[in-house]
Order: sequence, then C-alpha cells, then structure tokens
Amino acid sequence: METYVTCPHCKRTISNDPIIDDAATGAGSAARSITCECGERISYWVITAQLRKQKTVGSRVQKWFRSFSTAQD
Repeated sequence: METYVTCPHCKRTISNDPIIDDAATGAGSAARSITCECGERISYWVITAQLRKQKTVGSRVQKWFRSFSTAQD
C-alpha cells in the first residue's frame, strides 16, 4: 500500500518521500517536515494524522468504491 500525503493548501498529493515512509513506520522526529511545491510546510504531525486516517476501514471502503467510478474502460 502506497503512503501519500495531501497538501492542505493546494490539495496536491505527495508520495515517495522518505519522511512519509518514516512516519508510516513510526520512525523519524517531530522536527522534520515536507515543503510542498506551493510553499506550504507540512509538519510531521500532519503527516502522521493523514496516514492514520488512510488506515481506517471506512476510508479504504470509500477508496475502493471510488476506484470503480474513476476506472478507465
């Protein structure tokens, strides 16, 4: 399962970042952050909160249903 974070300002999806991977495994420190292309600073705590939300059953079911509506035929 790919881990990603959405910028709260521009809604751009950020993935494949070592800080996100560290937050997903519980490693890293609160002093670390990501800067989006729009200039928004995304803190470690925002990253962990978004990753926690991605793991809930409701969001996984919702993502599954959306995959049908956005599927290319």
